[in-house]
Amino acid sequence: MSYIDRLRKSREKAQVAYQEFVLHAGRGKDGLFCFFEGKDNAYYVPRIKRFTDNYHPIKCGGRDKVLEVYRLITIHSEYDKYKKAFFINRDFNEPLPPRNPPIFETPCYSIENFYVSVNVFKEILINALHLSEVSDEAFQVCINLFIERQNDFHQAVALFNAWYACLIEIRNKIGDRTGVNLDDKLPKNFIEFTLDSVVQKYSFEEIKQSFPNALEVSEDILNTKIAEFTNCDRCKIFRGKYEMEFLVTMIQLILQDSSQQQKHIKQKINFSFGEKLSNEQAISIFSVYAETPETLNTYLNEAIEHE
Repeated sequence: MSYIDRLRKSREKAQVAYQEFVLHAGRGKDGLFCFFEGKDNAYYVPRIKRFTDNYHPIKCGGRDKVLEVYRLITIHSEYDKYKKAFFINRDFNEPLPPRNPPIFETPCYSIENFYVSVNVFKEILINALHLSEVSDEAFQVCINLFIERQNDFHQAVALFNAWYACLIEIRNKIGDRTGVNLDDKLPKNFIEFTLDSVVQKYSFEEIKQSFPNALEVSEDILNTKIAEFTNCDRCKIFRGKYEMEFLVTMIQLILQDSSQQQKHIKQKINFSFGEKLSNEQAISIFSVYAETPETLNTYLNEAIEHE
């Protein structure tokens, strides 16, 4: 499918979300109309409900589709009177310039990055895995393992993140597609992940072999990006779906160890959702523990107060 065909298809999907808004407006509904990427509403809705129960969630698809719905709505002045909120992930793009009405863009790669800090993991241990910070030795063991393996993980995925970030920059400059459609999880066998270590098992050449249709990235450009990524908050900058994959895998490995080998975790840990957990489930289950940037609270407050 050509870039033009993909763009046309994207706009067709955006039209569906736009028509949903038009139908709501035609029926005289008020409240806050919320436009989301994919299934990001699982993160945003609990935070919206802190400000209002009168809201209408509309799923648009990806980032480009939200922006297209925004364009379709804002070219019609008759819709100016409605309260609207648009939510997008920054991904590896440059920050959006200010817009009126404003769009909320994550200050990190995506909403998944709000779930993967040590502080959020502590909340999950206490409230979802029912460990006591005071009386359970396993609590601190889990914290130490999380910090060590997360550092290993970031070392192991830095090359892949840097390569993909380069693709996005090139795409944005030349207006072409990247030639890559990434899954929620890292390519199979790219890393070896245990509670003892996370090891990189791929090279730049193997990336190119795995994604033969990708735009070409020179080694010089790639090395510059890798150097840039050594001095950043990798929990926030790296691709969110992979960061969530790390969190989910850590929880699964901890649960397996506690119920089987007990090499690291010397007590049985119970988790209501079992040892198998998808990224999508984790976004919903752990939403209450995820970080909320103050910029989001400010954005929601201003959107609801819109006259």
